[in-house]
Amino acid sequence: LTFLFFCFAANIIVTSMLLLGGAATVEALTGMDYRLASFLIPWGVILYTASGGLQATFLASYIHTVIIYAVLITMIFLVYIKFYSSDQIYDFLDQTVSFSTEECEAIFSDDSGTFFEPGKYACGPVSGNEKGSYLTMLSGDGLMFGIINIVGNFGTVFVDQSYWQSAIAAKPSSAARGYLLGGVCWFAIPFSLATSLGLASTA
Repeated sequence: LTFLFFCFAANIIVTSMLLLGGAATVEALTGMDYRLASFLIPWGVILYTASGGLQATFLASYIHTVIIYAVLITMIFLVYIKFYSSDQIYDFLDQTVSFSTEECEAIFSDDSGTFFEPGKYACGPVSGNEKGSYLTMLSGDGLMFGIINIVGNFGTVFVDQSYWQSAIAAKPSSAARGYLLGGVCWFAIPFSLATSLGLASTA
């Protein structure tokens, strides 16, 4: 019963994290309300899993990975080679936090007046960061995100049935190497996207 409870809790947390993140992305890209996106996204997963079973989940994972890495390589190339460089992004981030509130209001304004809101737009010092800078590892929000991620991901690894399902389906000799290689490959995705798309959009 204890293990069952933690499995249930982990799946609720992980599903919520993935679903809300996906819904927020769909809302940003299309303008669709995030509540509607949260309702529609699971139906695609339910349909292909129900029709194809375990084979469909593996096939979908491979396809998703190919798409993610294609986008990742493209974005890194565009941001750091074609349009900017790492030195330029660094200077832009340094300049972004140097603006005063009045300057930010002037930048984010139209004929009807300013629409600048501190914390919503990347302009001016960052609340909770060391010296208000983006170029620091001392961040209150970053620490909170790290704690949430560690708790959520530890729960995922130890009690999420999808990990056990994949490990049982794989050959014992391949499972350990596969999990280690998967961890290394997965680290590249958030790190590369955050340092390309994330920093470029903020700068």
